[in-house]
Amino acid sequence: MQRFFVNPEAIQDGVVHFPEAAARQIEKVLRMDLQLDEVLVLDNSGRSFQVRLSGRQSGTLRGEVLRVLEADPRTEPRLELGFSLSKREKVEWILQKGTELGVSAFRPFVSERSLDRGLKLDEARWARWCAIIREAAEQSRRTRLPELRAPLNYADGLGRFPQQSTRLIAWEGAAPEFRLSLEWFAARGGEAAPGASVLIGPEGGFSAEEVRLAEKAGFRQFSLGRNVLRMETACLTACALCAHYLGISC
Repeated sequence: MQRFFVNPEAIQDGVVHFPEAAARQIEKVLRMDLQLDEVLVLDNSGRSFQVRLSGRQSGTLRGEVLRVLEADPRTEPRLELGFSLSKREKVEWILQKGTELGVSAFRPFVSERSLDRGLKLDEARWARWCAIIREAAEQSRRTRLPELRAPLNYADGLGRFPQQSTRLIAWEGAAPEFRLSLEWFAARGGEAAPGASVLIGPEGGFSAEEVRLAEKAGFRQFSLGRNVLRMETACLTACALCAHYLGISC
């Protein structure tokens, strides 16, 4: 069943009012029957709504809520990814694939060697990033959208990650034996950590001073192996490993 995220206010009195972008996809791309087909609608609360399309009224595509599927009460660990701003295609790849892998929040930053040093994003770029995340979340059957944070300077962003998470910084200068394992994600007392926060540097890597700043903020160096990975590859490799060890099912 096709899935669509909508704003909570789009669901009123058992009726869904689809935004025009979703309506065009339903009608023009998927070519669904606007009077018969059913879809799954999500309001980013974790709940899902089984909806039967009921055609356009006053130019707006609507649907009738048939059933409400309540959110899973279990709380999954959070996985937050901090990554250096880079070329457009690399950032879009990270957002799309990171969403599929279960990232809870994206925190782009500008560090000493970042290729893209602009902290101000225009509305079109921000809207495109949000659309990429939404579409990836729909495709991968997530019930909540990852958060997208505004870019920050590297030093300012270090303190924004969850305090209780396992804090990690990938660095090519870390010893190869410092590879991630299940033990890295155990909190005090042997209990599972509430999540992980991962930092991935730019194409030129982190400077030694930036690694020192991260360690001062509670981050631990780790290695992704002897091969030096591209920035976007490192992001996805680290996220996949963390999701595995945290037991994240997205």
